[in-house]
Amino acid sequence: MELKTEERISTKKKVKLRVNATEDSGTGYQFDISFFVFQEGDVQIAYCPSLDLSTSGTDYIDAVKNFYECFQLYIESCLEMGTLTADLKAHGWKVTKKSITPPTARMQLRDKPMIELLEKNVNFQRIVAPVRLSTLV
Repeated sequence: MELKTEERISTKKKVKLRVNATEDSGTGYQFDISFFVFQEGDVQIAYCPSLDLSTSGTDYIDAVKNFYECFQLYIESCLEMGTLTADLKAHGWKVTKKSITPPTARMQLRDKPMIELLEKNVNFQRIVAPVRLSTLV
């Protein structure tokens, strides 16, 4: 399996990530992964409630790049261990032979860390990145 990335970073700090996982065989799956970036103290945090993944960085761009690396390692590790489908389902994703559907944004906002952020009135930006996987195993 080979993972490739394209990153587009504009001066307005909007970031779009595209992840392509390719293998010699298998059915392709496409879905969107969303995560939130917010400031906590002197660092920027990138948090994905639908997978319970988080990273940090010294600035917005650094946090987003670190999140991409974290997500890529998560996918690679799960594929190596054959646990991706089970882990996605454990996090509330719907996985069938034909599709992968993440929890809705409304469900993600009900996640305890997200509730705490909302209660603190923390400003955050939601980023939605398209993902393509050639296989789930």
